[in-house]
Amino acid sequence: SSGINAEYGVMGRHCGYLALISAIAGPCDWCFIPEAPPEENWRELIVAKMKRASEASKRFGMILIAEGAADQDGNPIKAEQVKQLLSDAGMDVRVTVLGHVQRGGQPSAFDRNLGSRLGCEAARVMTEGVKSGVEIDPCIVSLKNNKIIKLPLMEAIKHTHSVKECFRKKDFAKAQELRGTGFSKKVEISKMLSVMDVKPVAEGTKRLHIGAAFIGAPAPGMNSGIRALAKIAAYHGNIVTVFHEGVDGMVGADYAQLSPDECDLWSMRGGCLAGASRSTINPSNVKAILTQFKKLELDCLVLFGGFEAVTSTLTLADHVTIPVYLIPSTISNNVPGSDFSIGCDTALNTIVRAVDCIKQSAASTRKRVFVIDVMGGNCGYLAVLSGLASGADAVYIPEQHVNIDQLQCDAYRVMDKIIQGCKRGIIIRNENSSPHYKNDFVTALYAEEGKDKFVTRSAVLGHIQQGYSPSPFDRALAASFACKVYRDIVKRTTKPELTPADLVVVGIRGSVTTFTPVLQLKMDIPRRVPVDNWWLDLKPLVQTLALPPNTATVQDNCTDTCTHCDEK
Repeated sequence: SSGINAEYGVMGRHCGYLALISAIAGPCDWCFIPEAPPEENWRELIVAKMKRASEASKRFGMILIAEGAADQDGNPIKAEQVKQLLSDAGMDVRVTVLGHVQRGGQPSAFDRNLGSRLGCEAARVMTEGVKSGVEIDPCIVSLKNNKIIKLPLMEAIKHTHSVKECFRKKDFAKAQELRGTGFSKKVEISKMLSVMDVKPVAEGTKRLHIGAAFIGAPAPGMNSGIRALAKIAAYHGNIVTVFHEGVDGMVGADYAQLSPDECDLWSMRGGCLAGASRSTINPSNVKAILTQFKKLELDCLVLFGGFEAVTSTLTLADHVTIPVYLIPSTISNNVPGSDFSIGCDTALNTIVRAVDCIKQSAASTRKRVFVIDVMGGNCGYLAVLSGLASGADAVYIPEQHVNIDQLQCDAYRVMDKIIQGCKRGIIIRNENSSPHYKNDFVTALYAEEGKDKFVTRSAVLGHIQQGYSPSPFDRALAASFACKVYRDIVKRTTKPELTPADLVVVGIRGSVTTFTPVLQLKMDIPRRVPVDNWWLDLKPLVQTLALPPNTATVQDNCTDTCTHCDEK
């Protein structure tokens, strides 16, 4: 409804992480968190801001309040308090306290995989302690920089108490630092995305003109990225021009300036609203495209896409005229230079939801084994992570050669589990895992080996993996990438001379944002994959968790030539 300002009370005790990430995923006009209390005159500021939003014909406003939010003097800030403040100013306000609904629901793929990784590491630590006979000091198994680590329990408790002490001393900068790597930067990003005023360009300063295009298949989260770029650029008095339908729009001069108001609600929408195309920048069209850039007087170009965007950037490296930034955006997560790409988390959750439905079908009727075909091209990321999250019995990926012995051995494993009482079997297969052992072949092999023990069915998930609304992770990642790119644009466009090193891929490694020159990327161009993949280390965990309680059937039936059976 028009003119309604909604306030949401968010859990988190005295940690504002949930509210902060929700604000970045957006859209959000104001976010109250304990680690970043508002200015002393916040009441006047928030009333003025929401009034400006109403005057600008914005249909609604959104305010997030963490349950531990307080002002700089430690006085609690509550949703009803803010509601009364805005209501007294003549605004229509609604309050929703989310409460314990935040604890419910199905776990995401990330949470499932994190639980498996932490549980296995905890079991490993305890087992080593028992075997060595050495008493293990109390510890916390945790995730840091995308790696499982072990921290002394007392050290972690001391760290937590330090944050509380920072609140007491009003040292909020230190409190943000103690919350972890990047927390303070996320606070800054949240504020940048919520601004409404446009800064005037300083006298004598050139107004930056940023071009943007989407190359390759659509990925959930692309809209969030371009929204963040447009809002931040407008806030600093600069403009963003989007080429419709990617490279086709560059060649055909199909473009338009993007205003922050136009794309304010894009973050929650899937697909690519500006239009994406698989056409690439190549030697046959690069001159026409560079001419278009010169005509528009672009200062830099931001590309969203997968490997098609990588090859396009490589072509532009031979004709350096402006800085080029590639923001990895593909469900396959096959862009070198980054641990994650925009869209891969949403696709992963879509697969896991689909597999959950299939597991219900498999277990509710009779003993069934499903062979499920997932996307990813020549990259097995989606197959491995979805296999771990859904409890798959076997996963087949292009990075690891599949042979008939492995297929037969895995079939015996599944048969053994079903004999011992398991009601279903799940096999995850990457679409390009083998040029010969395709989905129909694998399904037929399992059907023959299982015979009267189970029934085998196949499922090809197809393009549903590219759809759906972007997950909070993909929205926040896209906004973070866009903010980091904008900061670097301001630095790089002032350089007196450009080189191929100014054509970069923005990425996240652990918890650090990186800019890697495209010519320095380590990749297999014909196969369209990176050389190194961090997630391959999780493949053995999938196999371990899939082992049946008793492996007698595997040992009795596995062939002598099998090299994949750990029990032989």
